[in-house]
Amino acid sequence: MVLAALLPPAQVIGGSTPAPSATEPIQPRQAVERFVTLWRIGDYERMHEVLATADREHYTEAGFIALHQRFAAAIGLTGMHVAIGSAQATARPSEARPPDAPAPNASPVPSSANESPAPTIDPGGVVVGPVRAMAVPVRLTFDSSLFGPIVLDRAFELTLGPTGWEVRWTPESLFPELGTTGGAFRVEQSPLPTRGKIIAADGTVLALTRSDGVRVYPHESLAGQVIGYATPLTAEEAAARPAVDGYAAGQVAGRRGVEAGAEALLRGRAALTLIVDPHLGTDQPVVERPLIPAADVRLTIQPDLQRSAEAAIAGYPEAATAVVDPRSGDVWALASAPAFNPNAMTLGTTYGGSPLSRPTAAQIQNHALETAYPTGSSFKPFTLATALQIGVASPATRMTCLPTWDFGGVRFVNFELHQLPGLVSLEQAMAFSCNTTYMPLSMVVYEHDRDALTDLLADFGFGQPTGIGWVPETGGVLPDALYYEGHRRGSGSYSPFGPFDQVQLAIGQGSFLGTQLQMALAYAAFANRGTLWMPRLVTTAMTPDGDVVHRTRPQVRQRIAMDRADLDYLVTALQAVTTYSYGTGTAAFAGFGIPVAGKSGTAESGGPDPHALFPAFAPALNPEIVVTTILVRIHLGTGGSDSAPLVRRVMTTYFSR
Repeated sequence: MVLAALLPPAQVIGGSTPAPSATEPIQPRQAVERFVTLWRIGDYERMHEVLATADREHYTEAGFIALHQRFAAAIGLTGMHVAIGSAQATARPSEARPPDAPAPNASPVPSSANESPAPTIDPGGVVVGPVRAMAVPVRLTFDSSLFGPIVLDRAFELTLGPTGWEVRWTPESLFPELGTTGGAFRVEQSPLPTRGKIIAADGTVLALTRSDGVRVYPHESLAGQVIGYATPLTAEEAAARPAVDGYAAGQVAGRRGVEAGAEALLRGRAALTLIVDPHLGTDQPVVERPLIPAADVRLTIQPDLQRSAEAAIAGYPEAATAVVDPRSGDVWALASAPAFNPNAMTLGTTYGGSPLSRPTAAQIQNHALETAYPTGSSFKPFTLATALQIGVASPATRMTCLPTWDFGGVRFVNFELHQLPGLVSLEQAMAFSCNTTYMPLSMVVYEHDRDALTDLLADFGFGQPTGIGWVPETGGVLPDALYYEGHRRGSGSYSPFGPFDQVQLAIGQGSFLGTQLQMALAYAAFANRGTLWMPRLVTTAMTPDGDVVHRTRPQVRQRIAMDRADLDYLVTALQAVTTYSYGTGTAAFAGFGIPVAGKSGTAESGGPDPHALFPAFAPALNPEIVVTTILVRIHLGTGGSDSAPLVRRVMTTYFSR
């Protein structure tokens, strides 16, 4: 019997089956629907009641219920779906006629062309010849927390009873291996595979499992926040995890970073086998879940750049650096201070055995991804980009750079009241970081299109997660019109996005918050002339046999709608920051030998000490690397004087290869 030919396309049983009227005999399909509906809702007692009399007498209610309960418990039954095919005539071997069965016809006349001839009965009440029956194919799909979906194709036989057709049942109806006597079930699990390694782009092993099962990190705090850590589960934690994953107390699981994000790949999964133990016969497997090997996960992290970025910010209480490839979106480094050594969570010591104290939350958190900050003047390129995009500015535009600018009853100032004489170009104002140029420019943008700046910032990925995956991140805050519809002002009231919000946003202040990874990817889009990449952290996952079970390829997230000429001019303005005599990054990159484009930022922090930022890329006209660094709450610090030299340090590592 071919089930696929018998099952209707989408005839799935759900809800309750209506009871037949007293005058209408139960039809074969109706009897099966009633039986499997009771099975679906777990009413095993009534399932037994609707069996044919002979089977109810042969299989006790207690035994019938126990068998189904044991099966449900063994697989972790969570739900059931049923598809029923069309009934077909068949016959059963000779058997005694139950007392309540209707007497057969005196002569074997078939009731239809599709039915078998009716049997005759000898004087002793035994049916002679084949018993007329119907067969109904059924596909049973059990939702199992241990095995996933279990699909069983069965054909239920039915014979006539006092009220119509009745389901015939033996334990073989569930599994043929049970025979006619029934039996028990048990689940066997293979050993869990050894957890996979975490490997850097150059093959450096960043995480592995010792022979005693302890997870260790040979390079200590190198990329510690990116890697995360993995430690044994408590009984309560194991119970809270999905049963299908088969966690048990004491098994190691990822807690943070890639260890948690790539848990399924690194851990693999043990094989499971449902074994039937029949009362008569030998044990036999009936359902198997194959072993999934643990895989080694390879990252895009470049150890030399990661080490250089970490060393550059090591002396700061809070800082972060992101390094990306503007040609692919590959994440080469994500450094965060204070440093975090994952061995503190697994060994309590360094890899070499020196004691480690319990890390603080600030150490475990990756400030390059999970903490968003105001960006200060490193945001001015986006204001320029918007003005160029909508046509209210061009390379020929000239504006003033005065010490102060009054707007809305507030006086805005340049750093230390600096100014440039006369009318200046926008690249000159960028090099000198003139607030009093770019804030008025933002108002020109606002008057032309109130949403232009915030719309372009959204295109550059601000106010939303980057989509890096594998590690936690925050999307930051893009304070656009929609944002202010749902967020109260400091006064406690709601008010729409307005001119004052625009001028604050123009220099990365106000309510704006962004991460270093967001800034690095956005500057990469400047560098490559308009491609915003989806950041790539994991490239492949490979089993010990060499099978690649996961691969991540470079993926474009957004094409920025800007003319190439406008982007070229924007890069020219950013290069002026490191080349003009009064450029805020010129001193930091003096003698570097490779053209660098970037922008300093000194952002208000809400306290007396500002944040210092410097995102940059190089070479300016054919970029290969983007680096952005933030130093948090630096006393008397600026992006040009404090962060830019650290960016140069990382770039030096790259170009000295």
